[in-house]
Amino acid sequence: MNIKRNYLKYIVTGLLGLTVACSSPRDQSVIADLVFTNGKVYTVNEDQPWAEAVAIKGNEILFVGSSEEAKAYFGKETTVTNVEGKMILPGFVDGHIHPLAGALLTEGVDLQTDNPDEIYERLRNYIVENPELEIIRGFGVRINPWNGNWPTAAMLDAVEAKKPIMLVNVDGHGGWCNTKALELAGITKETPDPAPGFSYFERDAEGNPTGWLVEVPAMLSILSVVADIEDQDYLGNNVKNILGDLAEVGVTSIQDMGVGPLPGFEVYSKLEQEGLLTTRVQGVYYWNEKDVDPIPHLIALNEKYDSDLLRANRLKVNMDGSEDKYNALYVEPYSDKPEVVAEPILPYETINDAVRRADSLGFDVGCHCWGDLAVRKMLDAIEMAMQANPEHDRYHTVNHGSLIHPDDIPRFAELGVTYETTPAWASRDPLIQDVTIGKIGEERVNRMYPIMPVHNAGGLVIFGSDWPAAGYISSYSPFMSLYVAVTRQLPGRENEEPLGGEAARVPLELALKMLTLNAAKGIGVADRVGSLEAGKKADLVILDQNLFDISVNKIVDTKVVATMMDGRYTYNKFE
Repeated sequence: MNIKRNYLKYIVTGLLGLTVACSSPRDQSVIADLVFTNGKVYTVNEDQPWAEAVAIKGNEILFVGSSEEAKAYFGKETTVTNVEGKMILPGFVDGHIHPLAGALLTEGVDLQTDNPDEIYERLRNYIVENPELEIIRGFGVRINPWNGNWPTAAMLDAVEAKKPIMLVNVDGHGGWCNTKALELAGITKETPDPAPGFSYFERDAEGNPTGWLVEVPAMLSILSVVADIEDQDYLGNNVKNILGDLAEVGVTSIQDMGVGPLPGFEVYSKLEQEGLLTTRVQGVYYWNEKDVDPIPHLIALNEKYDSDLLRANRLKVNMDGSEDKYNALYVEPYSDKPEVVAEPILPYETINDAVRRADSLGFDVGCHCWGDLAVRKMLDAIEMAMQANPEHDRYHTVNHGSLIHPDDIPRFAELGVTYETTPAWASRDPLIQDVTIGKIGEERVNRMYPIMPVHNAGGLVIFGSDWPAAGYISSYSPFMSLYVAVTRQLPGRENEEPLGGEAARVPLELALKMLTLNAAKGIGVADRVGSLEAGKKADLVILDQNLFDISVNKIVDTKVVATMMDGRYTYNKFE
């Protein structure tokens, strides 16, 4: 069973890489297939931060160095590409993303706006422009315009009453539907909530569902009726398009943090077999049902999926929700409703047992931990597993960690736990200003997304987009992540105070590392990708501008010229 990495294989690979780097370039075995010259190559390799050229043979890097030295790797069949000063980076690694869920949730009209009237207008236009649609879908309904005064089915009935409407919130954790959709799904006053206290149907004073759906189980009650979520061809086509979009922004490796109820591994495997898998995929088995033992499922998936491009060796635990629904777990009470005591989605003892057993088998575990109490409880579970099990390489992860108690920040380094978070959310966006401050107060808000404190304490920090989920803007672009990380502001909102102040801003070189080598370490693939070095896989991205030579405000406008994964172009706009 291939539960952990094949150590012998990696030792041999490392020796071969050393041999390639040191061999005489006159040997035909080290004549490159492709050489990029005259570039600004930022390697994210501390021993050789900058270079001019990269030589590639097959799917591996032969050489990184000067353009003059690279000539030694030229042969009759070598393709030499002069990038004319463009920036070359390792391919971006997204440590937390949901292409499969995105394929399902983002279908239809984009509704990312703060103006409810514009939502209705976009829906009307979409319906007029697509008269053949029998079901109206949309994505991106924001939370902040409503702030507890949740919209109703009647509001959507005024737009369209005869056809079902199903809209997904921008956070991917809820939705909004019209009366026709409720009727189609058979949701009535008598219908029990899927997970009382966590996932439920918002109801009026008489107990009738209003059309506002809280958390994924309630949303799926409608979505599973209006869309065939088990259709592998439908998912596969949409995922293929999404992977193409990711290649266009330079992403070459991903960790899909939500491969659970969907036939996701089957979809990825089929794309791989057809030569259409354009990113490396670290798949994570998603578990949030206390009556289901995740370990047998994880073992079975691991035995079936363990290729160079697709792996299944991680478990995801869902600890809590988020502050807008009062189901995030905090050490201190909610500021506006101190009487609320949120409960974990899974009992703590159930989580502790699963983490211990997964760790004993060599599986890594990640956890949706939104509030600081959720973070603490996950760190506790990992610490208990480490005490119970023999020492081995571990890459356990706290995901999100929107708030971490100051007492727990040093524990990331002490326990070797990775902090994965979404930098694109780390600003004083309207959601934080209109909703979060009221829920947890200014002091805690100012400590949100403690990227630099965890890093300064010696912890490994990695970035993920969590696309399509978002608090305010749904984006998979690494350049959005970079921009907000280094500014702690959203584009166009530069007059806002940076979230956490100046000290919270991440230096560009560190932010790039968190999107490449650190992220590769955090998902367990740094032996193969994350930096440009001889012996590593040929995953790289070429940009139209050097990020170190432009003003910070221009980072978000950066365009990718070409993306290469495993030695082949997945996106190419060279003239």
